[in-house]
Amino acid sequence: MKYRLARNGDHKNSMRLRVLAGAAVTVAVLPSAGVAQAMVNGTPVTDPSTAQWVATIDPIGTGSLFDTAGCGGALVSSDRVVTAGHCVDELDPYRMRIHINARTLSRDPGIVRGVRGIVVAPGYTAVPTPGDADPNDASGRDDLAVILLDRPVDGVPVLPIASSRPAPGTPISVFAHGNTGKAVSFEDPAYRDDTLHRGNLTVISHADCAAATPATIDERSVLCAQDTVTHRVGGCWRDSGSPAVHYVRGRPELVGLFSFGGETAGKECAPTFEGLADPTAFRDWILGPLSAHEPYPTGEPVVRKTSGSLHCVPPQWDSVRGRPPTSSSVDWSTLTWMGSLPVLTPIPGATSADLPDHGKGEVVCAVTAANSGGTIRTWSSGVHLAG
Repeated sequence: MKYRLARNGDHKNSMRLRVLAGAAVTVAVLPSAGVAQAMVNGTPVTDPSTAQWVATIDPIGTGSLFDTAGCGGALVSSDRVVTAGHCVDELDPYRMRIHINARTLSRDPGIVRGVRGIVVAPGYTAVPTPGDADPNDASGRDDLAVILLDRPVDGVPVLPIASSRPAPGTPISVFAHGNTGKAVSFEDPAYRDDTLHRGNLTVISHADCAAATPATIDERSVLCAQDTVTHRVGGCWRDSGSPAVHYVRGRPELVGLFSFGGETAGKECAPTFEGLADPTAFRDWILGPLSAHEPYPTGEPVVRKTSGSLHCVPPQWDSVRGRPPTSSSVDWSTLTWMGSLPVLTPIPGATSADLPDHGKGEVVCAVTAANSGGTIRTWSSGVHLAG
């Protein structure tokens, strides 16, 4: 899944605050990878009228969009964006900002909206690749989510969802801002596509897709495509959720959202097959009433200092933008920074509301909450331990 974990020093820098249960893994706070990558060898989109419906998800809401932008998406109605489910799973909708028609991330943020609710497809799950324990190498099933914007977007054409899945051999185009796949550091501007890029692919059969990877390919919810012409274009980290379209009489229709690809076969950011979540199979759900919104915090958790310890106070929950959580938990992490991205390293065994004030450094408490609409994870401001 091409938008998940980013370890310290990892030039992939997937975006998401994700902590693996029971594992001392250092993770950057950005949308998760677990499904999808960024475009390799695509072509810059120079026509300002092309793909205005592209959405860019910023899970942090502060800092440079070039640094913090994660997954893509598509504006399918004036106040609704569809993306990959793993792009928003365990992210905090309170912090999130959605940028519509951001052409060049470093200088053109596009139209910016907040989030009034998120719903992940009920059947969404990351499917581990047999013999591979890395969650970033998983495939996905029902890997879709709908983001409801806090205000409608005017003056931008929406992208209609195709009525049916395109057949093998159909040409499609993907529009994305992901990583380039170049072996450069996170600080090097060449690590990602600043300008919106387009990659041309061809739909391939389920059999050909399944033969290209040991991962499980869910035929009902996954459409596969590949560059069968130049054999140069592929996906990379942060391309997750980016829209794939088929042009019908010159007009684009949404047929896929980047979900996973070469990483499931040990070919990260390589021009190999790409697994796309199929929105045509979920068209009625995407455009429907969507009553089961995931939990929505009204603010950050708060850390209170008591005698010899720290205490985590969970946030309140917005009853309009979300539904109450049916489960929740607390854990603690040390906080460092990778550029403008917070990086959380779980503290082993620190899974209660109270943390002894021992050692040195900066820590945060994180609250994970879930209901039938999805799972969110929110974290406090950093607090310095006394030492």
